[in-house]
Amino acid sequence: MSAKLFSVLLDMIFPPKCIFCRGIVPSGQSICEKCEKEISYTSGEKCIYLPGSGETILCTAPYLYSGKIRESILRFKFYGQKDFADFYAEGMSAQIGKSFPKARFDSVTSVPISGERYKARGYNQSELLARAVAKRLGLPYREYLVKIRNNREQHKLSEKERRSNVRGVYRIKDGEQTSGKNILLIDDIVTTGATLGECGCVLLSGGAKKITCAAVARAL
Repeated sequence: MSAKLFSVLLDMIFPPKCIFCRGIVPSGQSICEKCEKEISYTSGEKCIYLPGSGETILCTAPYLYSGKIRESILRFKFYGQKDFADFYAEGMSAQIGKSFPKARFDSVTSVPISGERYKARGYNQSELLARAVAKRLGLPYREYLVKIRNNREQHKLSEKERRSNVRGVYRIKDGEQTSGKNILLIDDIVTTGATLGECGCVLLSGGAKKITCAAVARAL
């Protein structure tokens, strides 16, 4: 039996379903027409300011943080629906290729969460995304960063409070070498860019050559 025929039979037995509403969709699609209309896409990159330096790094994301994307990220992040990671990674990888066509990354890493939050949640959503993106791009995943203390949740704070809230909470993981590396840094959502900026600053201070960021979605 050919692979194509096997795929057709598999779709007949287990028809593909919309990643958002679970309605049946045509073969090769992951979103139904109704849900597609509730998705807003981004254009261009966002500048992330590095604290204390006046310099910036770039971040790209395929979606705006609204509608079906916002709902799904909350389910992915807080309610254990980890199957969204591959869907997001597909869009992120395509967006990374569009935004940074000449980039040559050495590795992919993610924004870490505290041990306390990892224990409560059971996973780091940004790590799931980064591993899936790394696999699609054919790059190694490295756990360069650790979070050394828990802090307040960013989404409850003002922009000024967010920058203060993340200051000094990350460091390079013992035994990891970032010197001379061109690193792709992954997070789930970018709003003010405070978290990515702080992580990028730590990686650059550790000797990284260049940091580029990507997320699933960004705020307006």
